[in-house]
Amino acid sequence: MTLKRRMLDLARQAREKRLADAAAHAQWVIESCCIKKWPVRPLQIAATETPLLKVRCGNYRNKFDGRLEYHRRHGRFLLFYNTKYDENLPPGRRAPRTRFSIAHELGHFFLAEHHEYLRRGGEAHQSRSEFVSNIMMEKEADTFAANLLLPSSLFRPLVNEEELSLTRIEKLADEFETSRVSTAIQAVKFSDFHCAVAGIRKGAVAWSFVSEPLIKGGFYPGPRGVLSSAYARDRWRAFQQGDTDRAENPAWAREWFRTYKEGLGQKPVTEQYLPVQVMDTLVVFLNIPEDEVYDAY
Repeated sequence: MTLKRRMLDLARQAREKRLADAAAHAQWVIESCCIKKWPVRPLQIAATETPLLKVRCGNYRNKFDGRLEYHRRHGRFLLFYNTKYDENLPPGRRAPRTRFSIAHELGHFFLAEHHEYLRRGGEAHQSRSEFVSNIMMEKEADTFAANLLLPSSLFRPLVNEEELSLTRIEKLADEFETSRVSTAIQAVKFSDFHCAVAGIRKGAVAWSFVSEPLIKGGFYPGPRGVLSSAYARDRWRAFQQGDTDRAENPAWAREWFRTYKEGLGQKPVTEQYLPVQVMDTLVVFLNIPEDEVYDAY
C-alpha cells in the first residue's frame, strides 16, 4: 500500500468513526423502541421522550426545515419542523423531506455531544435539506436521521436481495417513505455490490458515497466540486432548464473515483441519472461490473 493511499485510509477512518457512532446510536434507538417494521415513525419516537422533548410544527416557509432548542427555564427541548412540504398530502401524512427533518433534529437530541452542547447554552441552529452541510455535527445528525429512517436491521437485508439500480432504490424509497437522496445513499452504504452514488448541486459534485466492496477494490470517492464527466455536465445543464428525464450513460472510473493502482481509472462505469427537483439535486448512481472490480484485487 502506498503512503498516499495509507494517509487517505487513515483520514477516512477517523471521519467515518464519528459517523459510524451516529449510525450505531440510531440503531440503538430503533431497538430501544422495539421498532420491527417500516416505515419508521419519527414523531412516535419523539413522543417517547415526553416531557423532556416537546414537538412543535408550522409552515415556516424558507426559514428552516428543522430546529432544536433547549429552554433552561422549563428544563426541556423544543423540536420544530417545517410543514411546508406537506401541504398537498392527506391529513397526518408527512413528506419524506419533513420526516428527514424530524429525524435530523432527533439526532441532535439523542447524540450526547449535541445534546450537552445545547444544555450548556450552545446556540440552536436551523437545519436545511439533507446532506448539504459540511459541519461535522450536521453530518452526524444527517447520518443519524438516515439510519433512523432506514435502519440497518430493516433496510440492509432488502438492499442485498439483488444488485442495486435506480428502479430498486425508488421502490425502496416508496416503501420506507424516505427521499430518493437518503435512500440512494443508505442503499450504497449497505450494499454488498460494487456501486456508488454522487449528488450534483450547482454544477459540481456536492457529495459522494462508495460501497465498502468498491473501496476494497481500490475505488475511493472522487474530489468534491470537480465534475469530470462531460455527460454529467450536459445533464446538469438540462436539469437546470427543467429536464427531468432519466438517463443512462457509459463512463470511466477516472471520471468519478480516486484510484491509486494502475489501470483502475480505465475501468468502465455505468452512470444512471435521477433528477430530484425538490432538492435541486441531480443524483448519479454508479455501477462497475463485478468482474472488472475482481480484476483489481
